[in-house]
Amino acid sequence: MSRKEKLLQRLLSQPKDLRFEEVERLIFSLGYSLDRIRGSHAIYCKAGRPPLTIPVKSPVKSYLIKQVLAAIEDDLTDEE
Repeated sequence: MSRKEKLLQRLLSQPKDLRFEEVERLIFSLGYSLDRIRGSHAIYCKAGRPPLTIPVKSPVKSYLIKQVLAAIEDDLTDEE
């Protein structure tokens, strides 16, 4: 199992101690790029997808993990 797969499994389990850096690493591996950081929020973009905004804070709140999973759901099914 690769690092990306392990990280994806960790994200899918929705832990309460998921760090921002881990979420960011997964987002980058799915083709998103950092558009800008505005205040304490990082905004990621990918062609054909709505922007993804995440506060730069660890641990990532559970509602944000659910939002990230909903946003990248199509990318996950494309890779399988």
